[in-house]
Amino acid sequence: MATTNSSKTPSRRFPLWAKIVLSLVVVLLLVALAVPYFLNVDRYRATIAETIGKQTGRKVTLGTLRARILPGVGLTVGGLHIGNPSGFPEGDVVSADEIRVNVAIGPLLHRVIHVNSVDLVHPKVSLLTNASGKDNYTFVAAAPAQNTPADTSSAGVTLDQIDAINLSNAEVLVGSVSRGAVVPTADTKGINITLRNFAITPMRVRDWQAESKMSGVTLTLEGFSEPIVFQSGKVMLSGGKMDAQFVADLAKASDVKGTLSVPDIENPKVNFELSASQLDIDKLIAVAGGGATTSAPAKPKPAASPSGHGELMAQGHINIEKITSKPYTVGPANVEMRVYTDRAELFPITIGMYGGTLQISSRVDRSSDPPRFTANVQMRNLDVAKVLDVTPAARGKMGGTGELDAQLLGTLSEAWKKTLSGTGKFAVRNGHLPGVNLAGAAQSLAKMSGVGSDTPFSVLEGDFTITDQRVTSKLIHLDSQVGVVDLKGSVGLDSTLDYQGSAVVNPAAALGSGAVGSIVGGLIGSRVGKITVPFALAGTIDSPKVSPGKGIPNFGAPASAAGSKPASTPSGQAITPQNAVDTLKGLFRKK
Repeated sequence: MATTNSSKTPSRRFPLWAKIVLSLVVVLLLVALAVPYFLNVDRYRATIAETIGKQTGRKVTLGTLRARILPGVGLTVGGLHIGNPSGFPEGDVVSADEIRVNVAIGPLLHRVIHVNSVDLVHPKVSLLTNASGKDNYTFVAAAPAQNTPADTSSAGVTLDQIDAINLSNAEVLVGSVSRGAVVPTADTKGINITLRNFAITPMRVRDWQAESKMSGVTLTLEGFSEPIVFQSGKVMLSGGKMDAQFVADLAKASDVKGTLSVPDIENPKVNFELSASQLDIDKLIAVAGGGATTSAPAKPKPAASPSGHGELMAQGHINIEKITSKPYTVGPANVEMRVYTDRAELFPITIGMYGGTLQISSRVDRSSDPPRFTANVQMRNLDVAKVLDVTPAARGKMGGTGELDAQLLGTLSEAWKKTLSGTGKFAVRNGHLPGVNLAGAAQSLAKMSGVGSDTPFSVLEGDFTITDQRVTSKLIHLDSQVGVVDLKGSVGLDSTLDYQGSAVVNPAAALGSGAVGSIVGGLIGSRVGKITVPFALAGTIDSPKVSPGKGIPNFGAPASAAGSKPASTPSGQAITPQNAVDTLKGLFRKK
């Protein structure tokens, strides 16, 4: 039988050496955490700022410096501000809320700062160009003293190189300078990127390398109330060239796929190719021009640049398969676009539209506030019936092949209707007017003759001038076998109609050869060569209202050979008494 003593096992004691090692580790950790609070690295703040300033040629401001040993040797800077050069507004070309720097220990012992990595928290880069074409992002080192070695030793420390710069939640603003103020053109936020080969002496932008994913990045364009949100994509920078591929949500109006290329990052001119399956114009208009708010400070009006003297910023091609603006759908559309510092040119814009083609050449003057535009518009081979068929109220009211030439100008703002002006001409050829009885312009005569309710015509053409929110025509002319119609007046951009006109009817062609038409023709055919009926057109485009116009109908004598008497009444038909014609005239007197 085992004894009770044999059932007991000796307790395992923690080795003394392990206790000593653990204690040393704890002490070292405490020292590492405590030393930065006793090590006053902030006294080097002015020296470091001065050194960076000499390398960049800019005013540099640093926040409080705190040393850090864990997880690596380095320091934390409470903020960074690298100022704009002279000739630019007060502000920074580069700023950051916080900077964490990790340095190499070996070079530091030789009074050389070699930075392994720099982490910038919410940095902001502002890339500006002024009216003279100069930018704020080209760094030129301050002129060194004649005795360079002495100058270097007096600085006490040399900044060597930065291996990597990590930007988290970065912002890049691109804009111009006008009248001493910054005018933003594009503001990109949410960028996470790593820059490598960031040499300081000298600063060589072409040596930089970078790669960044674009998912979650937002881009706010001037005048837009909602940003463009990037769903996916990446940006690569190498050898002084930047390339990007992306898919983005264009302010909820379209999903855009595109590529961007900047061949020379030091001379940033963007080449782009954009495509979209659909663009909703109504949604785009809803967010365009809505960027300004009542609480925002007034934006200074940019100074106008001489025509054609602006610097090219971007150029490229845009393809859109389908463009919608309720109730219309057109496409495909192709646009060649060039963006300058003072203007944007869109030439040509080609859009397929209801069997025809619309071509537009446009220029937007970005130096005015709001931006002004000019456009030359040309439409050919438009199927008018297809266009009107989209709207129930206009469906079936006209057919034919339409064409248009116009010159327009105005502003890109919510009040575009007030500023729109222009001139032009239009025509609809080989068409018809269902529901319009030209012969029945004199309604009682139409009822007697039994003429149908469709008027074919060879041409409907006219001029127009746009001003004060109305489209005014001096003459709109319709030419038909039945007769002609001439009218003048205007239609408002609110669809209201205000026209006065006259219809000249040829009774021989209008009354037809039916039984009733033969009887009426016998009554008036020998005495009336044409009937002129004045009328007024009011109401709206969707609900037009025709009423008697100014004056009374005119019954002209029939045409006859020169020097001959009017044709005699056919045998067997009674001569029409004069009071019968007077009675017909009375039917059209305006009451």
